[in-house]
Amino acid sequence: MRCSICEEKPAVLECRVCRRMVCGDDYVREKRVCSACQDALCQICNKYLSIGYCSICGRMGCEDCLVKVSPVSYICRHCISKLGYEV
Repeated sequence: MRCSICEEKPAVLECRVCRRMVCGDDYVREKRVCSACQDALCQICNKYLSIGYCSICGRMGCEDCLVKVSPVSYICRHCISKLGYEV
């Protein structure tokens, strides 16, 4: 089986997020994710794929880490608590 990303090298590792089988070059060992998921991973918890950006700090966040404040805007829970609001 070939790597799902480069399609050249043998796939030897499984991404914990998307379950793609990838080669060592397309795997981020410290996070146990493939390079595709690494680019889309929540920058706050590093567990889930992001759904948007925090309007204050600019970090990408997942559904657990972001609070929707308008139909197109999110603020992360960290920034909300820094501002003194409760979620």
